[in-house]
Amino acid sequence: MSRVMRLAAFALMIATTGIFASVSPPAAPAARQSPAKAAAMAENPHDISGYWELSFDSRKIPPADLAPGVTKTILEEKAAADAHAIRYCNLVGTPSVMDPGRPLDIRQGTREVIITADVNASPRHIYLDRAKHISADQFDTTSNGDSIGHWDGDTLVVDTVGFDPKRGLVQIPGGGFRTADSHLTERYRLLEDGSVLSVVFTWEYAKVFRTPHTYEFRYYRMPRQYEPVPALKCDPYDEVRNKFLENPIGMK
Repeated sequence: MSRVMRLAAFALMIATTGIFASVSPPAAPAARQSPAKAAAMAENPHDISGYWELSFDSRKIPPADLAPGVTKTILEEKAAADAHAIRYCNLVGTPSVMDPGRPLDIRQGTREVIITADVNASPRHIYLDRAKHISADQFDTTSNGDSIGHWDGDTLVVDTVGFDPKRGLVQIPGGGFRTADSHLTERYRLLEDGSVLSVVFTWEYAKVFRTPHTYEFRYYRMPRQYEPVPALKCDPYDEVRNKFLENPIGMK
């Protein structure tokens, strides 16, 4: 059979048997997404687990409306106490642990949410399995307080009391300071398909704030392959460090 006849026979076979009828045309290419965006879209809106970092434009902090009794002398005393806590490497506590200069590690389980930072701070525990705070005679006050949380729609609402007024850094962004009677409410909500975590903080205590003091931080989700870096060492006996912290600028 000649080459021309073989080609004609092959064409006839295709036409009569439909050998290629099940072959679909190539699909149009899907719209491209960045890996971070695609991963974020798969996040559970009721799970804030992940590594989260503040950017240079992440803080919306208005000036606090302080009560008349909060004098300049009192504010200077609180600033001096914080400087002393830094000098001796005290655990920073809340609210400073929420702005550590490094990514936060947030892990959510069925009973609690744990927030840790790669700085000189103890973890925050937000309990999801109880609706009331531990009574004062069963709970030693700490720099982080006693936190309980619940979901209200797409928002995790966290209520914290039981702060120790002398442990950690007590100054609050925007002005004022926490006390043994301070009340902190936080509202955590995922934005931008889970790539951004908004946290709105509201501090209340009439002897410090004339009106509730509210500010917002927006954290950006770190890539899944992010590896945390160990916390930097804080040595209260490092004389070079201590001279830097204690001496006025220009003095050696």
